[in-house]
Amino acid sequence: MIITKAMVIEALEFVVPSAEVILATEFGTTWGPRWVEGFIDIPGLLDFPFRFGKKTEWNSTWGEEKNFSVMAMRKLRTAKRLRMNTGIAITRCPWLFQEGDYLYSGGVYREGIACGVSGAKGWVDEGLAEMVVSSIIILAQLETDARKEWKEMKI
Repeated sequence: MIITKAMVIEALEFVVPSAEVILATEFGTTWGPRWVEGFIDIPGLLDFPFRFGKKTEWNSTWGEEKNFSVMAMRKLRTAKRLRMNTGIAITRCPWLFQEGDYLYSGGVYREGIACGVSGAKGWVDEGLAEMVVSSIIILAQLETDARKEWKEMKI
């Protein structure tokens, strides 16, 4: 395997500083809560959970309490099934959604890696998921380059 659990954890650490700034901003990136829940799905590592921001007690002004983990997992599953980001699917081909899917952005799929994020505004969720996937891909590409340099060509 090229991508390891340790690599995914490191990739998440790359994203933490930016995610915290994004979730703390007052420019409308969130609708109330200042944290998101997410899951990553890669070959060999399914449903790896993560959170950005500090989870707080639910504030009644935010409306009915939402389970961000359930929503993030559903976004991940939808993106993986459709093999595209949920934001793209919503705008280009919403008829592909099935019962139980959410019409929210926040699911990302790229070259076999899926990520779902929920808790902020949909496009913010999707942007954070993109950052996670991009960070994993960066580390996987660097690992591949190192293996080639070391002449370790067999996986």
